[in-house]
Amino acid sequence: MKIKKIKFLIILFILVFSANSISAKNILLKDIRYFSYKDYTRVVLDLSAPVKFSSKELKEKTRVRFFFDLKNTILSEKVKKQKTIVFKNSYIKEIRAGQFKNDIARVVLEFREAKEKRYFTLLHPFRIVIDIYGRNLNGKTSSKKPEKVKKQKTEKEIKTGTPEISGEKKYSMARQLSLTVKKIVIDPGHGGKDPGAIGKYYKTKEKKIVLDIAKRLKFYLKKYTKLEVYMTRKKDVFIALEQRTAFANSKRADLFISIHANAASNRRIYGFSTFWLNFTTDPHSIKIAASENASSQRSIWELKSLLKKITLTSKLIESKIFAKKIQYHTLKYIRRYYRYPDYGVRKAPFYVLIGASMPAVLVETGFLSNKTNELLLRSSRFRNRIAFGIYKGIIAYIDSLR
Repeated sequence: MKIKKIKFLIILFILVFSANSISAKNILLKDIRYFSYKDYTRVVLDLSAPVKFSSKELKEKTRVRFFFDLKNTILSEKVKKQKTIVFKNSYIKEIRAGQFKNDIARVVLEFREAKEKRYFTLLHPFRIVIDIYGRNLNGKTSSKKPEKVKKQKTEKEIKTGTPEISGEKKYSMARQLSLTVKKIVIDPGHGGKDPGAIGKYYKTKEKKIVLDIAKRLKFYLKKYTKLEVYMTRKKDVFIALEQRTAFANSKRADLFISIHANAASNRRIYGFSTFWLNFTTDPHSIKIAASENASSQRSIWELKSLLKKITLTSKLIESKIFAKKIQYHTLKYIRRYYRYPDYGVRKAPFYVLIGASMPAVLVETGFLSNKTNELLLRSSRFRNRIAFGIYKGIIAYIDSLR
């Protein structure tokens, strides 16, 4: 009897130990966040590590379900308590999560009707970002009983590969279709708990400088144009990188411009530069991108998904032209008053630009690491001229579309 008891205890110990070992390896679905607007919602699944997952859509008469199966994943206590997220008077009915199997967590998005959906991943901390559009890509609100029309190919379905960009002589889709600009989103970088770059000499905080420039830019756009102008933040608050482009997408913006101030280890460097979204081998651009992406704690996992997200977008050509217009006209205006260096139009993989459904650029208004440049950025008059220069660049870009 004693031998049997010992054997039983040994087996029980092995089973408990094995179960603990397996659970220790499990990835945690930490949180489900969402940013919901009238015709657009972004859902973010926060995970403790990169995860393999599959997605599937099930259509029924009264509902459509879109679910993600996250392999080797368990729910956190926060997600368990969260239960079902219910949306009232929305095209989304609810979002719910459950432990589908011991090692598979399932997240279900349920809709009252079929919707345009896209998803991509952001890296370490690993996130799955799901964009749901309450309208079709042509901008018309979906009806409850949609007409049976031939489905048009989306930009994502048109496999053109990486666009060859050789300057403004290339006619992009926007120019071939004679499209124009009606809405702009201005994104003052950083904010709240994220101060951005801090001046080496006077401890100037980037978040305050860029917010002031953004407000002045909005003032000029509202005063001299009929454009609809929005800002991702109007005060000193923290906004996650993925929420910034989500906001721009929700507004169906035609242009997105993110405003920043730079810093460099070489304190002699100063000047103005404009970036557009792409990969680069330029060491300095890589350093700047790494600095601006810091709050996202990036990694190289699933690089393929990032490549696809960047290279398949038809916005590359327009983003480059937009960047050129901003750079040229801003400096042309500023140089009436200051000897301000041209730090060039560059490309870099900024997270804040990934996921934008429109031409998007990031401007570095100056270097807080340089004493002269920091003093200039602290000047209200200089910030006003920077804002007006950017305004002139935006107008030049809009005129070029005609």
